[in-house]
Amino acid sequence: MTQITRALARFAVDCRYEDLPAAVQAEGRRAFLNWVGCVLGGLDEGTAACALSTLAPFSGPAQATVIGFGRRADIMLASFINSISSAVHSFNDTHFQTVAHPTSPVAAAVLAFAEHRPVSGKDAILAIVLGDELQCRIGMMLVEPPAECGVGLSMQGLAGTIGAAIAVGKLIGLNEEAMVRCIGIAANSVCGLREAHASMGSAFTPGNAARAGMMAALLAEGGYNISPAMLEGVKGFAVSYASNPVPEVAVRELGKHWEILANAYKPYPSGFVIHPAVDAALDLTRAAGYDAAAIEKIVIAVNPLTIALCDRPHAANRRQASVSVQHWVAAALTYRRAGLQEGSEAAVQNPDVLALRARISLVPNDSIAREACELTLHLRDGSTRSKLVTDCRGSIGRPMTDDELVEKYTAQAELLLTPADIAALQERCRTIVDAPSFGDIAGWMDAAITRGGKRQAA
Repeated sequence: MTQITRALARFAVDCRYEDLPAAVQAEGRRAFLNWVGCVLGGLDEGTAACALSTLAPFSGPAQATVIGFGRRADIMLASFINSISSAVHSFNDTHFQTVAHPTSPVAAAVLAFAEHRPVSGKDAILAIVLGDELQCRIGMMLVEPPAECGVGLSMQGLAGTIGAAIAVGKLIGLNEEAMVRCIGIAANSVCGLREAHASMGSAFTPGNAARAGMMAALLAEGGYNISPAMLEGVKGFAVSYASNPVPEVAVRELGKHWEILANAYKPYPSGFVIHPAVDAALDLTRAAGYDAAAIEKIVIAVNPLTIALCDRPHAANRRQASVSVQHWVAAALTYRRAGLQEGSEAAVQNPDVLALRARISLVPNDSIAREACELTLHLRDGSTRSKLVTDCRGSIGRPMTDDELVEKYTAQAELLLTPADIAALQERCRTIVDAPSFGDIAGWMDAAITRGGKRQAA
């Protein structure tokens, strides 16, 4: 069998920023801007504050910024909390094939490490690209047909931990042997169960991936050893987390084909398999004569994965609603938009939303792709209105433009920052590869949040 772990380690060690195609370089910057916006949007949700207040007494030296909380912590805790903030609204990026959310753990680990040891913007973006790219490839080992990964396993925890480790290992400057150890230790540290969805535990998964990935890289630097075949070994990662795994897919066209270009950015703060239905609902609200009160029932044909992950007709609170296709369709049909406010506790308890939610039926259809759906409104007068979505907004077939990504960032930044700081932070992200010190942006963001004066008491 091909030495998968070693091949990936060698690629990570040898790859230079200049080796990246221009489109891949740009995607690294886009991924970071999206992450920054998601951190700002998630700070007042409560999950990060709870984790920080619980764990802060056990933190080590003040090495890195816990963004939005006016304090510093050791790099393990800082990466853990900052990753949580980026993920609490399910607004983080998504690799459709694996259902990984690559940048939440990777960027958090890179930024915390960059405050502890000097890292340039160019080196940081390279590390983010590698962490995202290789974790997606590693995840594909578990899902590329005929491979099957259990629906309860979170790819964000499985592959995300390894991605964060590779990114930090690249910044450390690990050689090939050490990077093999880094990947192996991370593979031995993975965790994450989708049963945690709809609770604080959902955001724990990427937070823990950032922290565990950081630890794996540091242990590898210190000489901690492990089997050199942790990904492809007969009792290793691939066979342990999938039936019929396809290890070779992780190195297929490595350096020629880039999975990061298949990374998608969410236009709505919900599970990505919900997005086609939201698109369809919003499109129907724009039709002439639309009236939510005229709806008798709603039938949605979806990929079975949508039902497996997001069939929550009785979502009782915001966290449950974030992964409820019924809530988001009902909210979109009620408010005619689908942003952070439509996922709030007030929206979840809105009687009009609850009434529409009760009228939704989901129909599984294997021939419908994950990024597609067909939604039909059955009206009280006996007529119907249907919308077929083949490529939802933000998907590979309909990616968010740079302008749309900036709009998404801005909408979240407006919750905490002044207009001047929103523009300044966007410019810092746009030119980040020219920055001599990548880590400086964390402290700058924290100070900008204080200047904005909008932060709720944590």
